[in-house]
Amino acid sequence: MSNMTITPQPSFYGDYEKGEEPTDWLRKYELSFPPSATEADKLSRFELQCAAASPAETWHANLPASDKATWSAFRAAFKVRWPQPAQVTLTAAQKKERLKAVVLKEEEIGVMIEEDRGREWGHVKWAKKVARMAQGFNDSQCHLLDVVLENTPEVLRDFMLDNYTTWTDFEADVMKISASQLLRAKQRLATERKLREDVDKLQSKTVNDRKISQSPSQTNPISYSAPPPYRYGHRYNGPPASVSQHQATAIPPAFQPSVQSPTPQIPQTRQSTNMFTPGMPMSRGNLFYGHRGYPQTPTRRGGSPADHMRTAAQYATIPHHPNSDAGKQAYAQQVQEWRTQHRVDAIPNSQRPFPLKPGTSPIGSRECFNCGMATAPPHQAYECPNEPVPIQETKWRETVSRLVSRTLATPTTPGQMSNVQFVSNTAAVPYAPQMAQVPFPPYSYFAETYEPYNVTGNEYGPQM
Repeated sequence: MSNMTITPQPSFYGDYEKGEEPTDWLRKYELSFPPSATEADKLSRFELQCAAASPAETWHANLPASDKATWSAFRAAFKVRWPQPAQVTLTAAQKKERLKAVVLKEEEIGVMIEEDRGREWGHVKWAKKVARMAQGFNDSQCHLLDVVLENTPEVLRDFMLDNYTTWTDFEADVMKISASQLLRAKQRLATERKLREDVDKLQSKTVNDRKISQSPSQTNPISYSAPPPYRYGHRYNGPPASVSQHQATAIPPAFQPSVQSPTPQIPQTRQSTNMFTPGMPMSRGNLFYGHRGYPQTPTRRGGSPADHMRTAAQYATIPHHPNSDAGKQAYAQQVQEWRTQHRVDAIPNSQRPFPLKPGTSPIGSRECFNCGMATAPPHQAYECPNEPVPIQETKWRETVSRLVSRTLATPTTPGQMSNVQFVSNTAAVPYAPQMAQVPFPPYSYFAETYEPYNVTGNEYGPQM
C-alpha cells in the first residue's frame, strides 16, 4: 500500500446536508483506489474519510466486526444504512413543462454571450440546452419538438423548419442561421409592433370619442321654455263683451287692446295669397310642424358595391400585380421602393398609397383589412383565418374604405319643397250672422266670440 497513490475524497458526513448523496460518495471512494488495492486497504482507509463527530463516524464505530470482515459485507451494511435513491420517472407532461422552462429571451437572439469556457451566440446556446435535455428524456425521434417550436420566439421561428427527425438536425439548423439576418428581422418586428400599437391607440381614441359624443350631456341639461301667451288675432280689435273685467285684466299688458268699445268688430279679411300659384316664393305653411317645409327626396347615404368600386378606383394609382412569380418579385420591389422613399414606419395616405399584395382583392371591394381578401360570406379582421398582409397595406385599405364611405355618405341635392295646406269645406256649416253675437262660455280658453265659418283654411297661419 505504500507504493499506491490514492486521491483523498471529501470527508463523509452521512447527514445528506449540502447535497451530499452517500451512494455517490461511496462510488467515488472506490474509484479513488488503484486496481491493485486490496479490500483491507479500502476497509482501513474508510474510517479516516469519515468526518469527526459525524453520523458516519458513529455508525462505523458501532458496526459489528462481521460487517467489517470483507468489502462486500461492508457495502451491504452501508446500503442498509444509506439506501440507494429511488429513480424518478417523469411523465410526458412533466417533460414538456421542463422544456418550456428553458426560455429564450428575444434580446438574446443574435447576441454573443460570454461563458466560462468561451463565447457563444445566445440562440445557439439555447438550442444546445434544449437538445441535451430532450435527449436526456430519451426522446430520440423528436416527439417533444412541438413544445419547443411553440416556445420559440417569432424572430427565430421564421428561419426554422416545421419538422426535424433528430435533435442533432434541430441544433445544426439553429447554428447555421446568420446573426445579421436575425438582427434585421428583430428591427422589422419592432417596427411592425410599433405600427400596430399606434393603430390600436388611434382606434381606441376614436371609439372613446364616439362614446363621449353619443352619451347624453350631464352638465348641459335640456331646457324647456313655456309656450308664449295667447294673443288676439288681427281680425279682432278687442275681447268680446261677455268677458268679465277679471278676464280682461288677466291678458298680458303687452297685448292689451287699444279700443275701449266692447262691441265685437266685423272681421276684416285681408287679401289672400294663393300658395299654389306657380312662381310664388316658398313659405312655411305646414300647420302641424311650425310652418317648416321638408324635402320630398330623402337623403341618400351609403352606396352599392359598384359605387364603392368606382369611387375607390381613383386611389388605385399603383399597379396591382398578379399572383405569379413575376408578380411577387415586382411587388417586393414596390414595397422596397416605398419603404426607401417614405421610411419603414411611415403611414400610407392618399398622397403615398401602399402597394397591394398579389392575389388579394382590389381596394374598396369590402374586403378584409387583415388579409385583403373579399370572401363570401364576408368576415371581419379579428376573426380572419388567412395570412395577414403587411401592416402598411392594412392601414391603406382602412384609409381608402373611410374615404369612400365619406364620399358616398355626402347627401344629394334635396328635391323640390312642397307645402301642405289645411283646407276645410266652406259649405259644411252655413253662415249665421246672429251667432256672431253669442259669446264664448266663461270656461273657454279663447277670449273671442264665435268665428264665422266663411273663413277657412290656414290663410292666416297659427297665432304664435
